[in-house]
Amino acid sequence: MRRTLGRSTSLAVVAATAIFVACDESPVALDSADQALAVPALDAYAGNPVIRSASGSAHLQTQDSPNFLEPGWRVFTFNAIQRQDGTVTGNMQYDVHDQGDPAVTHRVKGKVFCMADLGNDMIAIGAEGTQRTPYDQPPIFAPFGTPLLPPAVLPDDWGIFFVVRDNGEGAGASGPDQITGVVHTNLANVNGVCLLGENHPLAGLAEGFLNDVEAGDIQVGP
Repeated sequence: MRRTLGRSTSLAVVAATAIFVACDESPVALDSADQALAVPALDAYAGNPVIRSASGSAHLQTQDSPNFLEPGWRVFTFNAIQRQDGTVTGNMQYDVHDQGDPAVTHRVKGKVFCMADLGNDMIAIGAEGTQRTPYDQPPIFAPFGTPLLPPAVLPDDWGIFFVVRDNGEGAGASGPDQITGVVHTNLANVNGVCLLGENHPLAGLAEGFLNDVEAGDIQVGP
């Protein structure tokens, strides 16, 4: 809707819960048109058609949301397609702006490699982290000294996932489109989220972390 302005279930859910609560990493968009992400072609390959797609770009204020640790605003963009053989391709980018600061203070990019239908019109999207800037940014530590975010050079097993909901278009929309924060974890946990699919406990957890999009559009389709 457009508006103006391989692990077990328990492991994936526990990891998601801990990082959803601790992480102030949410949505993603581009600063200018020349930074636009390459959108995968949605035409069907012979014998391997697209069975699911999701894409979006949106703006979100955080000062009134309990899902973010610091006030400011977030912009995001992503695209993902899944083919009949199960392969998923796409890209995501997530920008953080401090309150009142027009400059991007933090950026994460990733290559989408999995997605799953969680039911209730929610889609989980998983990506492999490829870049974090500014490059001199130190790691951020969660309680007990466990790294929550790595330094700018992301490790090979660093993964990202988030959940989106397309609430429809125009007069037929049930409300604004929604997105969770971006969850940073390892690739095994991201794979676990994608493999569990519809009706797993993450679906109920994600409901509490969805944020209304203030400007932009999220679209999910077959």
